[in-house]
Amino acid sequence: MTTYYVDFENGKPENDGLSEASPREDYQTLDLHPGDHVLFKRGSFVRGPLHTKKHISYGSYGEGPLPTFCGSVDVSAPECWISTNLEGVWQCVVPMDGDVGNLVFNDGDCTAALKWEMDGLTAQGDFYSEPNPHQPGKALLYLYSVIHPSLFYTHLEAVPYATRHLVNLDEGMTFEDLRLINSGVHGMAGHGDHITVRRCVFENIGGCPWNRERRIRFGNGFEIWKQGNDILIENCSFRNIYDSCVTHQGPGADTEPTHHFICRNNSFDTYGMAAFEYRDKLPVDSTFEGNDCQNAGCGFAMLGESLPRRSEIWPQPMGHHIFLWRIPEVGGEESLSIRNNTFGPAPVGAAIYSIISPEAEAQIDLSGNRYTKNHTLLHFFGGKAYSDLSEFARDTGKDRDGTYLD
Repeated sequence: MTTYYVDFENGKPENDGLSEASPREDYQTLDLHPGDHVLFKRGSFVRGPLHTKKHISYGSYGEGPLPTFCGSVDVSAPECWISTNLEGVWQCVVPMDGDVGNLVFNDGDCTAALKWEMDGLTAQGDFYSEPNPHQPGKALLYLYSVIHPSLFYTHLEAVPYATRHLVNLDEGMTFEDLRLINSGVHGMAGHGDHITVRRCVFENIGGCPWNRERRIRFGNGFEIWKQGNDILIENCSFRNIYDSCVTHQGPGADTEPTHHFICRNNSFDTYGMAAFEYRDKLPVDSTFEGNDCQNAGCGFAMLGESLPRRSEIWPQPMGHHIFLWRIPEVGGEESLSIRNNTFGPAPVGAAIYSIISPEAEAQIDLSGNRYTKNHTLLHFFGGKAYSDLSEFARDTGKDRDGTYLD
């Protein structure tokens, strides 16, 4: 088991990478073996994905900000934009690798509103993206700005589809102390057993069109697709996620229930679909515990939308802390415990929104959670909407020790 040190700025190709004093400049040329560790120097900033291998751990060393892997394109310079024949509409001349799902202004400001037609560009920050008919795989980008974009914004990042995710998940991977920002679709996504993510930061993830005809966009922070066991996500931070911060899902009947999926002590803030989304199959021996969930159904996922936001369950509401759906039956061994979490505001949705079978709901334990009062919709469970916690506990027998936040 070997630990390698990578410094993109000061590392050298001839270095062995075996110490902080002799870092490599390129981790992709390392001869890695199962159990090896790759550490990136803090303060590193990489435009593009983290290229991963099975059974390898990735982390950081040194002092300073977390190593950052960024999926966006810097379009801040004046020469990146030209005026069009439409008043207030500017065209970006930088080729985009696929649809643009988000624009990030200044220092992490996600207030751009995607429009589905050019004539929807009427207010500052409105943007429109469409396939470039002259360059397959490329997209055109337009932005409404009352003055030249480089004068209105101190910094401007375009977030295109480019790669589907910044990190590809696979067997036996560990990620610690890394930062993933500005991905057009997902942050981490894939499948496999024994995956651990600790103290990582996910920011400004998702927003690219999934179905233009239905006007649905997508993008998750951490996604296990179809199969994955022994998954641990702890002490991470998720902010400005278009759809769900953490999710397990798949193609339906072929999805395998995950065993021992643990999501604990994380901070979730500002997401369009859910902090935690589970669909297709209920997990086994899994927990969502000690998490702080704030501002469901807020952020750039809602800008430019006529509520309820477009989704696969439209016109049902979207923007919940916990979203459980498309689970028709269970085998009997499934168990999901949702306990000791803080559920803050969910102004257009619920703390827990369940549209799964009664048999699946019976396998869910709710206990010790704390809630912000929501007199419109606190829970949707068992086919019934609840606005009162005591009524919910009395009817379902769940979260009898749940409380309201002061």
